[in-house]
Amino acid sequence: MRKSLLAVAALMGVGALMPAKAAMFRVDEDTYANMGLKLQIWAQRLGKTTPGGKDFTDFSIANARIYFSGQVNKMVQFGANLDFAVHDLGAAGRGAHQGTRTSRVNDAFINLKPMEEVQLMAGLYRLPFSRASLTDSYTYVIPTGYGYSIRGNNFTPLTIGANVQNPYRDAGVTLWGNIADGMLKYQLGVFDGRWDHASGALGTKDNIAFAGRIQFTPTMLGYKGEKGFTLADTYLGKQNVLTIGLGYNFQKWDNNSGYSGTAKAWTVDAMWEQKFGDIVPNLQLGYQDNKDLPATAPLKAKNRVWYAQGQLLYDQVVGVGKPALAIRYENQDDRTAANRDTNRTGVFFNYYIKGQDAKIQLGADVVSLKNKTPNEKNYTDWTLALQTQF
Repeated sequence: MRKSLLAVAALMGVGALMPAKAAMFRVDEDTYANMGLKLQIWAQRLGKTTPGGKDFTDFSIANARIYFSGQVNKMVQFGANLDFAVHDLGAAGRGAHQGTRTSRVNDAFINLKPMEEVQLMAGLYRLPFSRASLTDSYTYVIPTGYGYSIRGNNFTPLTIGANVQNPYRDAGVTLWGNIADGMLKYQLGVFDGRWDHASGALGTKDNIAFAGRIQFTPTMLGYKGEKGFTLADTYLGKQNVLTIGLGYNFQKWDNNSGYSGTAKAWTVDAMWEQKFGDIVPNLQLGYQDNKDLPATAPLKAKNRVWYAQGQLLYDQVVGVGKPALAIRYENQDDRTAANRDTNRTGVFFNYYIKGQDAKIQLGADVVSLKNKTPNEKNYTDWTLALQTQF
């Protein structure tokens, strides 16, 4: 039974990192569900982003999640994440504390699994494109995530979620599976996308989006494949991982007045984590190229983003937890005539009291803006992030 439950958890991308004490409801050996609660509570000191502006101190529920996962039988699995928050975080929530649209069904899916190599997922879930879009935020080594800037997040793929503060999710159907014990994982999907008969000038027609990803792990060298549909930022030394991923995402947009195009994005990324005695280094690299995005007619926008991220974990208890130091550098290269690039450096001290189930993260994001407008300036944000999972 424990093995079956872990198999469902792996589908959601958490594997051995699933909360240790999720409540379980069992009908028989093949029919069961588990549920639990996850919390992320933040305190931030947000630096002024305009000349003569103000600093802000914000306390927020970054995320409160009720989750369910399980299976009806060995071939039919399901899961859902119901998320709640107080207000927008970081750059988007400066000085604002009203309720937001972040109270929602974040994920809801059904997975048909006749075999490990051939599975079919349908619902609302993370887009199978980049490592950034597939990584569970409850495993982030930098809690503020990807694309942290007042200028927006160019790491966002072409999803419906990009319009409603749920940037990495989309509704659709994906054929996926693991080949040769996870040496090769493929994911091919069809989705609503950002401009599929949506409200607004660029979504007047029925334009579905396509996304796909293939990921390779050299299991013959002793590395363990990441078999879950989603991914983790770190496995905290529980398994050695070396992966290389390639992804592609495209969708047509049209204003029904002669202005149209096909937005395209491709990505390549890699992750390595390996335990050496009491030391667990983690290194990640990612690159994403976006082009032919809609802008003011007749212009079409394009940009490139890349990041390098690492964590060094001391895998022994010091006090009541295991300490780690994480750093992330990212660049958003605006390739339009405006050339408004963004550089961000994040440095965080992470303290894992009970793995991902109980951790504290403290650090800063330093954001530098190129070709600033008169209402922009460089800024530094400090974040204290508390997390629990049950």
